[in-house]
Amino acid sequence: MDIDKALSEPAVRLVQFHNAFNRNVKISFGALESVSQQATAGAADDVLALPTGGEPWGRETRWRNLEAPVKDAAGFLAELGLVRATAAFEDFLTGAKAEFDRARLPAQGASADGTAAMAGLDAIFGIAPATIVDLARMVQFFDVARNCVVHRSNRANSQLAALRADAALIDTLNRWPKRVGRWTVSLPAVDEGRTVDWRPRHAIMASDVYYRCAMLLDRQLVTLLGPPGLAAMAAYWCFSADPPVSCPAKLDAGTMVRTQLVGRYKARATTLAETIDHLRTVGRWDEIRAIFDRLFPNGPETSLARRRRARKSGRRR
Repeated sequence: MDIDKALSEPAVRLVQFHNAFNRNVKISFGALESVSQQATAGAADDVLALPTGGEPWGRETRWRNLEAPVKDAAGFLAELGLVRATAAFEDFLTGAKAEFDRARLPAQGASADGTAAMAGLDAIFGIAPATIVDLARMVQFFDVARNCVVHRSNRANSQLAALRADAALIDTLNRWPKRVGRWTVSLPAVDEGRTVDWRPRHAIMASDVYYRCAMLLDRQLVTLLGPPGLAAMAAYWCFSADPPVSCPAKLDAGTMVRTQLVGRYKARATTLAETIDHLRTVGRWDEIRAIFDRLFPNGPETSLARRRRARKSGRRR
């Protein structure tokens, strides 16, 4: 089994969130900007009617000047995005620690040495602090920003102001990877006690920071799990999790696990025999076969089997 590009279940969910998050923010802000442009194109005293989409505040809302409301809505979208991006990363951290514990892996370092922003997983997984300085700094900044949004109505506290003024953060921004273009990676000004002018691009940047951090942690987690641990993880999410992850193949227990390893978790060069050997190595194979038999007492859940059962059921009627 080739696990060089493999992902854990928490990482799969974080990737799905990150991709959807980018689309959702861009669509939402694009819709706001479209409305703003429509308002600008009309006469100064024109009224713009916006549909309510079936929500319980009438058939439409009417607006005469949308410049300020659209700007406020964009800031509100950014604030919500910061909170949601942070929550998704926290969910990843919880899930990654659960996978580590479920595999009964020995800690690679003292958790107290880990950064608070990464819940100590960098130390537990054996990641050298010197290799994640920039990431840790950015994660800490957005974690504190999230706390200010949630607990202070987006008024900056002294910690966020100090982080923003730190020359090390400016250096990190200058080194931060970006797509080709003339724009520069930047953060809004932060003054203690004042609201922060977050824009949608900052929410997407936060999601990017958390995504990069999660991928770094997950690469180490998958390495520690190894092929047997990854097979055990796939089996857990096939048969033991509540709720389990949906699997398109239900021919037999081994095929279900292999299908998830290849399709969902991106393990390459994975054979059925190898998958079963890995499950035997971790002592899960007999248990998984028994669970499969309980779930599918009528035999493999194939399309042919479903058609045969349907025909028998029709004849009985």
